[in-house]
Amino acid sequence: MHVEAVAQPGSEWDAFVSGQAGASLGHASAWARVMREAYGVDPHYLAVRDSARIAAVLPLVRVPTLRGGAELVSMPYLDAGGILGPEPEAARLLLDAACEHAAACGASAVELRQLGARPGLEPEPAPAPGPELDRVNLVLALAEDEDALWAALPAKVRNQTRKARREGLHAWVAGAEACEGFYQPFRVNMRDLGTPVHARRFYECAARAFGDALRFVVALDGERAVGGLVAIHTGERVTVTWAATLRAERPRCPNNLIYWEALRWAVGRGARWFDFGRSPRESGTHRFKRGWGAEEEPLAWLRYAPTGERLPLEPPGASPLLRGLSRAWTRLPLALADRLGPPLRRRLSS
Repeated sequence: MHVEAVAQPGSEWDAFVSGQAGASLGHASAWARVMREAYGVDPHYLAVRDSARIAAVLPLVRVPTLRGGAELVSMPYLDAGGILGPEPEAARLLLDAACEHAAACGASAVELRQLGARPGLEPEPAPAPGPELDRVNLVLALAEDEDALWAALPAKVRNQTRKARREGLHAWVAGAEACEGFYQPFRVNMRDLGTPVHARRFYECAARAFGDALRFVVALDGERAVGGLVAIHTGERVTVTWAATLRAERPRCPNNLIYWEALRWAVGRGARWFDFGRSPRESGTHRFKRGWGAEEEPLAWLRYAPTGERLPLEPPGASPLLRGLSRAWTRLPLALADRLGPPLRRRLSS
C-alpha cells in the first residue's frame, strides 16, 4: 500500500466513495472544485492504493483560521468527511500522511470529521468523551414512494406541513435559479443567530459542481422567500446541511414545508436515507428533526497535531473571541453583516 496525492479527484474517486459504508456528503469530489472557486482555499486530497485499486481516501482542505495560521480539515463547512475505507492499515497511512503534510505546509492541526468510529485512528487508551459527543447527525430511513413516506410521518408533522399551505405558503424546488430565493432569508437568519454568512458564491459554485444532484427548496409567500434549504444527493443519501427560515414566519410552519418537499425530492431520486444534518442533543433543531422520526448517527470529530499527537476539541462557544464575535454580530446592520460575513466565514471551518 502507498499514499498518493490526488490533484483532481473525479469519477474514480466518486466510484470508490459510493461503495463505502460511512461515506458522507463531504467525500464527494465536487467539493474540491467548490472550495477552490468559492474561497480560494487549497484542497489536498489523498488516497491509498493497494496495487492499482483505491483502498481508502481522505479529502482535506487547508483553511486559514481567525487566530492566524491554518489547519487541515476534512471537511470544512460540512458535518462529516474524514478517512473513508474499510482497512485500519490504510487509515493509519492516511493519518500519518495528513500529519506529515500539515507539518510541511505549516498547518497547526489536522481535523477529521468522522461519521462514527474509525478503526485505526484511536490511540490507546482512548481519551475521555469530549464535547464533540454532544452533537449528532440525524438520519431518516426513506420509504420507497411518497405516499408511504407521508403515511409514516408523525401526525404532528403532517398537520404542521398542511398548515404551511393553509397559511398561503408554497414551495419552489429548483437548481441554480433558486439560489437567490434560498439565500435571502438564510443571510438574515445567520445574522440573527450571530454567525457570519457564507458568500452567495459558495452556494452558486456548489450548484454548478453538483448539477442535478443539488436542489434549493424555497418557501414562498407570493414572490417573497421566507425560508429555504440546500439538499444534495450523493450515494444513497440526500443531505441537508444548510437551512433557515425567517423568525417572524415560523408560526406559519415554513420549515415543515421545505423539509417535506426535500423529502419528496429525495424519494424521487431513489435515495434510501435523508440526512437532516448535525444538531446539539436536546436543542430545538434536534427535537425538530427527531420529530420527523430521524435517528441519531454518531459523529467523531478528531484533532491531531502535526506530530500525530491527539489534541482536544474545544466545546462549541468556548472561545472568548468567538463568543464576543457572535454577540456583536447580532447587532450589525444587515448590509454590514453581508459585507463582512463571507471573509470571516471562510476562516470558520465549522
